[in-house]
Amino acid sequence: MPAKDVHLLKAEGNEAFALSLPLDSQPRIDWALVALFCSAMHYVEAYFAIRNTHVRSHTARDNAIGRDPNLKEIFAEYQDLKFYGYNARYGPPQFTAEDVTAGALPQFNLVKTHISTLL
Repeated sequence: MPAKDVHLLKAEGNEAFALSLPLDSQPRIDWALVALFCSAMHYVEAYFAIRNTHVRSHTARDNAIGRDPNLKEIFAEYQDLKFYGYNARYGPPQFTAEDVTAGALPQFNLVKTHISTLL
């Protein structure tokens, strides 16, 4: 299982990538959403790493977040980011720059800030 610091590096890299993209085309919008979800996932994994918890799938991670008393309050935001990331990656083009800036980014910031206080 990767250590907390490894997950934090991945989280920070994905976040930096997402924020570096100009939201002027569908592929860039989609990749910003995917990267924000991946970053949130690595923040969650960093939290689990310091608790010696390892999950092997998105479903198991979702269940672990929902059961963990420290993470329950960000479950909805995490699920929204997962929705954005999954549908941006696999669905037909549907998201806009506003979905990134007014939808996913504020939710990402809540997840990141909350987990940062737990690390």
